[in-house]
Amino acid sequence: MQLSASKKAATAAPPPSSQLTTFEHVLYGGIALTAASVLKRELSPGCELIDGKQIAQEIRQEIKDKVEEMKTITKGKTPGLAVVLVGERKDSQSYVRSKKKMCAEVGIRSEGTDLPEDATEEQVLKVVRAYNKDRNIHGILVQLPMPKHINEERVLKEVSYEKDVDGFHPLNIGALSQRGREDPRFVPCTPRGCIELLKRSNVEIKGKKAVVVGRSNVVGTPAALLLQRNDATVTVVHSRTKNPEEAIREADIVIAACGVMEYVQGSWLKPGAAVIDVGINAKDDATKKLGYRLVGDCDFKSCKKVAGKMTPVPGGVGPMTIAILLQNTLEGAARSYGVSEQLGLKK
Repeated sequence: MQLSASKKAATAAPPPSSQLTTFEHVLYGGIALTAASVLKRELSPGCELIDGKQIAQEIRQEIKDKVEEMKTITKGKTPGLAVVLVGERKDSQSYVRSKKKMCAEVGIRSEGTDLPEDATEEQVLKVVRAYNKDRNIHGILVQLPMPKHINEERVLKEVSYEKDVDGFHPLNIGALSQRGREDPRFVPCTPRGCIELLKRSNVEIKGKKAVVVGRSNVVGTPAALLLQRNDATVTVVHSRTKNPEEAIREADIVIAACGVMEYVQGSWLKPGAAVIDVGINAKDDATKKLGYRLVGDCDFKSCKKVAGKMTPVPGGVGPMTIAILLQNTLEGAARSYGVSEQLGLKK
């Protein structure tokens, strides 16, 4: 068994396990089932585990290096990320804390506006508009979900597409769907993370057959668009697809993002396929301290016997999402300061 990760050594490390919340454990690699414990599982002789935790650490180190280089070129300027949080959901608060910690890790300045549960939609929009005008802010993140009385779609559309580090603005998604025209300013974090995992694990995409399981606006649809941009032949399997296993069985690459626990079975896979499991599901397990363990949208036990490369859950895609958020923020700042070319970043 081998562990897939790029060769460059990473120096960035997460905080000690004792300092993390349950949700932060998922981001850094898991509490109920860490990437290290997944490595101990029995894999097929040819199955290589894609270590998203390690790759995410390497990306964060690369970002940190670029931020230092940016400071030198611009005489002290740094990227800035603003997070808007409405309400007091514990999971959202924990997620925001994690983002701020990782910003500090790589040298990105983070700001936040916390609004009460009963904040009006207009109050939220006012905060977003202020960040749109702030030249020191290069990325705006509106933490979801928001209270039910607020129209999330309206708030998200208010974020400038030039600061839309989540990549969900209609102009960014529209640009992503078109070839030969202007590139999107930002690409959604989780789908971009999936592609990065494949590339850094030396999985060839060009000319290969790929299946995306799920068609959500957050992962499935943009993941399919990104695979097409990388010259894969793409099929999307969804809840209305008849005999989904037939399509999956032909795929060289499978990205599972349907939100259904252990949906994809090993018998559905083409031998040697690369499998990216985006799902995070809590499965009852009385042997665990929390009473559950985290599993993905693929049945790991059966899929590991057939796949050539596969991400674990947790410790696969999860850590990549925030790493790409930081990468998007860095790229936004580089465009704003006019130093993208000097830093070797996309414009």
